[in-house]
Amino acid sequence: MSAVERSLSWRARAALEATREAVQASGPARTVTAARAGGRRRHTSEAPSAELLDSLRHHLLAGETHYPDRPGMVELRRLVGAALPGIGYPRRDPDGVLITMSEGESLFVTLLGLGAEKGTRFTGSAPGRHQALFDWMGLGRAESDAAASLHYRDTTNSREAGPQADSRFDRSVPCVHTVGGSLFASGGWAFRGDVPASLIVVGSLDGLDGMHPFRLGFVAAEPEILAGITRWKQASSICSPAPSQRAALWALGVRP
Repeated sequence: MSAVERSLSWRARAALEATREAVQASGPARTVTAARAGGRRRHTSEAPSAELLDSLRHHLLAGETHYPDRPGMVELRRLVGAALPGIGYPRRDPDGVLITMSEGESLFVTLLGLGAEKGTRFTGSAPGRHQALFDWMGLGRAESDAAASLHYRDTTNSREAGPQADSRFDRSVPCVHTVGGSLFASGGWAFRGDVPASLIVVGSLDGLDGMHPFRLGFVAAEPEILAGITRWKQASSICSPAPSQRAALWALGVRP
């Protein structure tokens, strides 16, 4: 059995156990669905425009119903990578960006790609919005000054936490920041901390206007790091839906 098969097998069993516990619990319980969602979503508008729907209908009727470019449509990856400096992170070329179906999926495949497994310890902030995912995967925070396999930070509260929060972590381990829908949100903030070039940025495209009811996430990293993450994305869901990607491009002003 390969490492991928062992990991998927363990997580399948964990999913069954979590579902059984949720059914048997007397009060509110965390579910696998909640774990995979990885946080609440902010809608920026009520419904897609008629023009967008007409465009999507045109593509579907033209037979464009199969998989697009599996890491994500090239132009969308280019626009995501080019927008990163606006929130304080390194710019990435298209080969350094992966499009996923949510921030939760982005973080899930990133952790798998970094080799995180049951018992893995991390430093940094508490998972917050993604606590259910960390619990489901069996990850825990390291004690003060203890060795850890990765560094994690949710920067959606950067204005409160301040940039100094990441100034003393072990830079020999992977560093992951989750940014929520901040990348394209209006009136957003920019992270002001000193980040390593190898830092991995995980987020969603929920900040784009008109994305309801569509949903997308992204991972931005050095191409060598992203390759291992992309393998997990393709093993779990091949690629993200083409209509959702076209909706994001539409919101960014790209017209067919």
